[in-house]
Amino acid sequence: MGVENMFEDFPFTYSFAEAALRNPKTRFAVIIDADKYKLEAVNMRIRTERGISDFHTYTSLESAVKGEGTDGRMIDIVCCAAGPQVNAEVIRKVKGFCLCGVYCEKPFTLSLSDADDLVRIEQEIGVKVQINYLRNHDQHHRAVIDYIRNGGIGDLLTVRTLYKGGVLAVFPHTSALLSLLFDKAISVSGVYSPLLNTRCLEDPNIDGVVRYCFAPQNREINVSATATGRGEIENNTYLYEFEFTGTKGRISILENGWGTRYEVMEPSRVFGSLGLLMPYESRRIPLELKTDSPREFMVDGLENLICAIENNGETACSARRARDAEEIAHALAISAAQNGMCVELPLKDRDHAFANAQAGVNLLKKEAGIKS
Repeated sequence: MGVENMFEDFPFTYSFAEAALRNPKTRFAVIIDADKYKLEAVNMRIRTERGISDFHTYTSLESAVKGEGTDGRMIDIVCCAAGPQVNAEVIRKVKGFCLCGVYCEKPFTLSLSDADDLVRIEQEIGVKVQINYLRNHDQHHRAVIDYIRNGGIGDLLTVRTLYKGGVLAVFPHTSALLSLLFDKAISVSGVYSPLLNTRCLEDPNIDGVVRYCFAPQNREINVSATATGRGEIENNTYLYEFEFTGTKGRISILENGWGTRYEVMEPSRVFGSLGLLMPYESRRIPLELKTDSPREFMVDGLENLICAIENNGETACSARRARDAEEIAHALAISAAQNGMCVELPLKDRDHAFANAQAGVNLLKKEAGIKS
């Protein structure tokens, strides 16, 4: 549902359509958009560029379900590329439409109360929801998380993250991935970064600390989140980096996820006589980290959703995970607005965070194509 990106010549590689066309378990059945002009343009693009024609076009999900049902074809998975309001609308109708899964574009919602309701539906009805925070789907990123949780770098000591683009629009990418590593976020504190967000001055960069519970070690760990000015200034390219340091080694995910550095803790070459250990880069990166795996985020995201449906498991970025990831970003905005005051999680007021950072919410609406 929703064809905005593909209408604007967005590469197929990063589209829901590409994921559906590439997966051998799925058949590309319908495209849906209320704008008939855009719908026809994308219809012709898919037929021309991909050479397929065995699909139909509709202006609403209701008409698609009814039309396909008349032909004896059921819609099992709906991919939503039209923003938070459509995400909520589709998830609330999954039972009536007999849907098995919903693959949603980010952000998940613009209201924590809405998010809580959608998480409840996900859990009570059993529909599988996948939110498109891409690194949660990527084989390499997930392998790094599993390696750390399984003790690959020993006891986890520190975690540092870099992000760029605005705390509300971009930081949830970071907190969504960290939700796979940690068990829950406990509190946050943040201050406004001196580095402006050149994409949108109203959605500030915020430096802060997120305190997590880490069950494998039965303790709490602070994660530093730092806004960075590195990257391409002209279009303010999204940038994410992670550094995980343990007692046996350090793993750094660099270059927006396309580079990896693996270091091993060894006696210091300068202060080794004092028993000090230092991380030194190793040429041998453990195979478990899957650094050579293809980076096919959308394809992997759909495959992960299908596996969750087939095995009745949780997706890599379920409604629950996305809700919590977005809550952390809004909590950081609250903390910065209150001069770095520690904010406990979960937030008690389900709407305060969003009202407190309305400019950032307006940016999310703009990026999602919501005019109101």
